[in-house]
Amino acid sequence: MTFLDAGILVGALLETHPRHDACLEGFTSFTKPFTNAHALAETFSTLTGFYKVPTTAATELTLHLVDVISVEVMAMRDYQSALREATSRGVMGGGIYDSLHATFARHKGAKRIVTLNPSHFRHVAPDIEILTP
Repeated sequence: MTFLDAGILVGALLETHPRHDACLEGFTSFTKPFTNAHALAETFSTLTGFYKVPTTAATELTLHLVDVISVEVMAMRDYQSALREATSRGVMGGGIYDSLHATFARHKGAKRIVTLNPSHFRHVAPDIEILTP
């Protein structure tokens, strides 16, 4: 199983993204790619904030992901684990969000995380292969 980070989702959705083709491969190159609902919120945030995609279009693009890959809600245990591990993994500030993704991926049995930000995951997921397209 392969967890897809929000950056991969954004890159796959935006044809003008500089890594579009590589990000799109994340949906087809791996068996059972999945993400979590929080990554959908991050995707929407990036589309509307950084890329200035109109809200209506960003909503449609983001919600379409549910039809393409498995999207699940994080359990309370994922939040609890990520918070408990924050100190030992050196997590501070916004790093908690990548830690949450890694914890969720680990609990779901992911063998790899595909991301455009590998440095964000190396210290929170040393037990999972981190790939960059």
